[in-house]
Amino acid sequence: MQRRTPSGDPTDEPWAEPLASSALPRPLVEDDVATISGAVYASRPGYRPLELDLYAPADAWADGGLAEQGRRLPAIVWIHGGAFMLGSRRLLPTFLEEADFFAALARAGFVVATIDYRLSSEARWPAQLLDVRAAVRWLRSRADELGIATHAIAVWGESAGGHLAACAGLRGDATHPDEAPGIPLPSVAAVVDWYGPTDFAAMDRQAPPDALQVHDAPDSPESRLVGAPVQDAHGPVSDADPATHVAPGCPPVLIRHGVRDRLVPFGQSIHLAAALEAAGADVRLRPVEGAGHVFEGHPHPVDFVHEAVDFLREVMPSALSHPTSRTHR
Repeated sequence: MQRRTPSGDPTDEPWAEPLASSALPRPLVEDDVATISGAVYASRPGYRPLELDLYAPADAWADGGLAEQGRRLPAIVWIHGGAFMLGSRRLLPTFLEEADFFAALARAGFVVATIDYRLSSEARWPAQLLDVRAAVRWLRSRADELGIATHAIAVWGESAGGHLAACAGLRGDATHPDEAPGIPLPSVAAVVDWYGPTDFAAMDRQAPPDALQVHDAPDSPESRLVGAPVQDAHGPVSDADPATHVAPGCPPVLIRHGVRDRLVPFGQSIHLAAALEAAGADVRLRPVEGAGHVFEGHPHPVDFVHEAVDFLREVMPSALSHPTSRTHR
């Protein structure tokens, strides 16, 4: 009989393993980008299979592609937002959709994995974290096939996805009690956190007078995620705070956040950046003056995509070894 963890996941699920290790769907190549859609990266008993889509330069997976050439590309795991309740791997903020975001990153020389994860109506915390970690682990296990440099995998997300990127990135080298013992640790090389919440219990104290959400409410996105009002769920709330897991040796972190955010207070990013700075980490907190959530009010939010690409190229050495063009401006 399998032992179940507090999040409902079994610690051993050998019957489900073939789903995540099966052959990849055939790539579709359009112009200069190759796409693989609907690859299963994890299968949780009682839940839908978790899928991701992959984007890469057009020649990455062709016959005689990266693997046979001995070349490797850096990879990005993209984690969507949606208050932990909504969204999917294919749903983007309007400014990213208009920029053809995933294809632009592939043209910039990255392999991109955009993932689905269990929403709060399906499973409570830490299921979402475990799913992101499973996706990183899956990329590592398929690195030879996909031409990925395992030392150059970054996590990048917006809003709820920014929170999950920070959580997964900052505890990648540490085991989680809800995971099976002895499985590979899904460490990452860099984190890009766009306006993600960090300290759920402090959100209402930090909120501006015109805030759009009461985070302490029993039906708030954060309370739904942890399964209780955030002020009553001290253990899960602490576990879900990425600052709790900051330690020497953390990967570099880029944080972008609108100062006038009425959904996720800007103080959330100050909190995380302060913990990273105290640990001596490479953290770059970049406020967006006058902007709200999803950079609302900023005239050119796509500039922050270029900034993040430059950051990843700087901190992930393999990103510099592939001579590709920059994202289109």
